[in-house]
Amino acid sequence: ERLGPSLIRQLLDDFLFRASRIIFNSHIPTGSTPLSQQDFHPKCSTASSRLAAYEVLVMLADSSISNLQLITEELLSLHHQADPALIKEFDYLPPVDSRSISGFVGLKNGGATCYMNAVFQQLYMQPGLPEAILSVDDEVENPDESVFHQVQSLFGHLMESKLQYYVPETFWKIFKMWNKELYVREQQDAYEFFTSLIDQMDEYLKKIGREQVFKNTFQGIFSDQKICKDCPHRYEREEPFMALNLGVTSCQSLEISLDQFVRGEVLEGSNAYYCEKCKEKRTTVKRTCIKSLPIVLVIHLMRFGFDWESGRSIKYDEQIRFPWILNMEPYTVLGMARQDSNFEIGDMGKCTEQGGSGSPRKKGAPTENYELVGVIVHSGQAHAGHYYSFIKDRRVCTAKGKWYKFNDNVVEEFVLNDDTLEYECFGGEYRPKVYDQSNPYPEVRRRYWNAYMLFYQRVSDQNSPVLPKKSRVSVMRQEAEDLSLSAPSSPEISPQSSPRPHRPNSDRLTLLTKLVKKGEKKGLFVEKMPTRIYQMVRDENLKFMKNRDVYNSDYFNFVLSLASVNATKLKHPLYQAMAKASLQLSFQFLFQSYLRTKKKLRVDTDEWITTIEMLLSKSSEACQWLVKYLIGPEGKELLKIFLLECSVRDVRVAVATVFEKTLQSALMYQETMKDLEQLLEVLLTLLDKDVPENCKNCSQYFFLFNNFVQKGFGSCQLLLRHGAFRRMICFLLGPS
Repeated sequence: ERLGPSLIRQLLDDFLFRASRIIFNSHIPTGSTPLSQQDFHPKCSTASSRLAAYEVLVMLADSSISNLQLITEELLSLHHQADPALIKEFDYLPPVDSRSISGFVGLKNGGATCYMNAVFQQLYMQPGLPEAILSVDDEVENPDESVFHQVQSLFGHLMESKLQYYVPETFWKIFKMWNKELYVREQQDAYEFFTSLIDQMDEYLKKIGREQVFKNTFQGIFSDQKICKDCPHRYEREEPFMALNLGVTSCQSLEISLDQFVRGEVLEGSNAYYCEKCKEKRTTVKRTCIKSLPIVLVIHLMRFGFDWESGRSIKYDEQIRFPWILNMEPYTVLGMARQDSNFEIGDMGKCTEQGGSGSPRKKGAPTENYELVGVIVHSGQAHAGHYYSFIKDRRVCTAKGKWYKFNDNVVEEFVLNDDTLEYECFGGEYRPKVYDQSNPYPEVRRRYWNAYMLFYQRVSDQNSPVLPKKSRVSVMRQEAEDLSLSAPSSPEISPQSSPRPHRPNSDRLTLLTKLVKKGEKKGLFVEKMPTRIYQMVRDENLKFMKNRDVYNSDYFNFVLSLASVNATKLKHPLYQAMAKASLQLSFQFLFQSYLRTKKKLRVDTDEWITTIEMLLSKSSEACQWLVKYLIGPEGKELLKIFLLECSVRDVRVAVATVFEKTLQSALMYQETMKDLEQLLEVLLTLLDKDVPENCKNCSQYFFLFNNFVQKGFGSCQLLLRHGAFRRMICFLLGPS
């Protein structure tokens, strides 16, 4: 009794429901600590520690009216107040899944928005790119109408959110691809979305006078060359590109497709090129090669086409192999010029030799190496399919080199090696490992899932100091053991006279790592992002942590134990008050949380009804409180919503049973229960309008009266006094 209040508040506020307390305090206009500076991680972060804390609270409430009332008041104020937004919501379960063990946040598929998700994850995982976008703090009047600000919000959530996935609903509504509105259930091309998105983003950055981040990352320059054979003149025209568009038909590998891309054609005869300097037509080689390579080379494998004979879109599932390390030097202006010095210019039109003594890939030749860091896969046919991404994490840490599969809201580590790369990305044909003769499918099948976009990063740029962050709020860090870094202070353990032992450098590094992790957990190291977005993510994280703490079986069991711990202590001198507090907790928990949630969490309904029946039947004070509550404005609304408007039959049955037990117990205390007849009138009044409007759900309403009337003469007399039978007959047959 003496230590209870301080211990209870400490357990609730610091050890269990830190986020709930911060949210509750944020609505109180006091000089509390600003939200952004508060640590909302509870001290009990593991399931076992939380169960232990619940057990302590139940023990404190056992036979103690003051402790029980305090815990009840705190829980009801923190978690079980009426929410106007959910007043008619049933089968409800807010997001309670944390980001995956990979540490990354997924993206919700709005119906057919997988093409967006695959592209966004590739952009977010590009070193330094999300940080550059989030560093732009440009205030606008309507951020909900700005594509740039919605992409900022998306990157901010991918970086800092604690949830399993983010839902970019506003972006879906406002984004237009080449001035055409998009529909979330209509599939679009991932490459077209990529080019349209980065074009709009860079246009906005240019408009506000900032550096064009996407142009600096993805843009290269083509060189459209015309080389005259019979004169020394060369003509060149430059053209920027954001991706290389390469064909896949008749190409067994990416290198062959690149060879075809830079292969020139000979303009001769009547088709010869007119040399402006010689003033006459010349046999000329016309070709396109790369003058400037970008930091990240995006390659678009053109797998979609159109069959003009059948009049339908088609997809080319042909196999095209691509390497882990791609040397782009042979396809550059310098590489092609080096080839020119080894071949006759006339051969350039054919460009057939690649492996001879003059091969551009010969040993010792210059290299411009790019490493494969991302693949967007399309699975399906031309008219229907699904996009997802494989991405390499390029952070400088222990996870460097790991690959992850980003499939909408699911992000998981993926072992991508030579075998899995071929199976998952190359396309072509394959033989199933187990072939069933009775199976109608052919023995050799075609892979309808294959790479559609490739992301190669220049090897020389891999050691960039600006790296993408795995958010500091990953599940593994949330649930990690809170490390104590302070030196022991007990004189028995560490006497002050003893010299400080020498600490090796490795121990210093370990200590520094632990300190950084603690600082990250407390939010001390925050990526720069607009305050509006940072606060939005923080608020959503707080709400998520509150919901996660409430909508789980352990918490539901805890509340049941708390409500029933004193239910049978009839000889306790304060039993009436304890029963009333227990019933208040039970009723508000049931009607504000338990009965509104998914069926998988509503597994203790029978135990709850038994507990409530015990409290009502053994305590007139508890019964009086509930009857008085039900005839008030809130109670009347709950009666109508749960008994008639609720669409979940199991919930209506449970509610009807609770109200039947209430009427039955009130009848027992009829002499002192002045409000019983008023409660009956409230129930019967529903016949006038609400029952006819909800005929489909009204069986439990009549089930309630049917059971009550069978309790004996007293219940029948009470109903007759209120004209219940006449009113029900009028409802069934009509007033005439």
